[in-house]
Amino acid sequence: MWMGVVEDNNDPIKLGRLRVRIFGWHSGELNEADGEPGVKTEDLPWAQVMQPVNNGPNSGVGGPVTGIQKGTWVMGIFLDGEIAREPMVMGSIPGIPMQENPNTGVATDVDFAGNFVGEPVEGFYDPDGVYPKETYLQQPDTNKLARNDEEYAHPVIERKINNKMTTSFGDDVTFEEPLLDSWSKFKSKYPDNKVIETKSGHIFEVDDTPGFARIHIYHKNGSYIEMGGACGAGNRIDKVSGDWYALIKRNWVQAVHGNIDVAGIHETHNTKTFVVTGKNIKLDATITDITGQLLVGSVQVRNGFTGTFEDINGKVLQVKNGVVIAAKGGG
Repeated sequence: MWMGVVEDNNDPIKLGRLRVRIFGWHSGELNEADGEPGVKTEDLPWAQVMQPVNNGPNSGVGGPVTGIQKGTWVMGIFLDGEIAREPMVMGSIPGIPMQENPNTGVATDVDFAGNFVGEPVEGFYDPDGVYPKETYLQQPDTNKLARNDEEYAHPVIERKINNKMTTSFGDDVTFEEPLLDSWSKFKSKYPDNKVIETKSGHIFEVDDTPGFARIHIYHKNGSYIEMGGACGAGNRIDKVSGDWYALIKRNWVQAVHGNIDVAGIHETHNTKTFVVTGKNIKLDATITDITGQLLVGSVQVRNGFTGTFEDINGKVLQVKNGVVIAAKGGG
């Protein structure tokens, strides 16, 4: 058995392998020092990574083989014994980073593939100097959303507050995006909140906290889906920070046992038939323009409309500013 630190996760054959600097086997020196040879990251052997039984990737089926970042502590075995050229990672080890990465600031550029370019100065650390992050120094590696320590607030709460949306449905009716107005309202309790956060900032939460159970999927650009939590038990909120495309090849059926409120600048329906059925349909606008033939019933124009249309009896009505000024024909 051995313990070590991941220094490379960009496997050239894309099998999820890792280069690990192993305590007791590899020197922390990258270059020769005091007559002893150094070990550069690129000289470390690639280690296979054992996957959990519920992953089992096979022919693209099963689950991801990636996820461990550079600088992560891992434990494993040598498949070839003391020859020590065929390591296998069996698991990762969280900790509490106590000091800044000595390679921080060494990487001065980024190459075309998005990798940091620079010469690291010390082994047993992330060569790019990214991990551990400064915001997690002297704290557990456990995500802040899972820990919910009030003195170490996760920035996603503040991001949502800063990008809060308020929508008007009329002169006196507004809708505000339901949000927690401060970190103190975030009621998740350790260890009930399971959190996955990617390196770019995407977040997946499954929270079993009693009285605050929720599911939360957050995109780093601000779009998110949340069930429970800020919007209330049994409720769901979908926020899209850009455009939302819904493409359906067959039917779309909606059943709403309540009101449907829609606020937008403009709504267009291009379709063969557009049917609206209700006891009372009210169109309230400064200008209402109706084009086409009235087949059943009648239309009562109260104000605003100017134009000509034919009623069910064949009578042609000419209207100006909501007032019928002429009628011709009909039964």
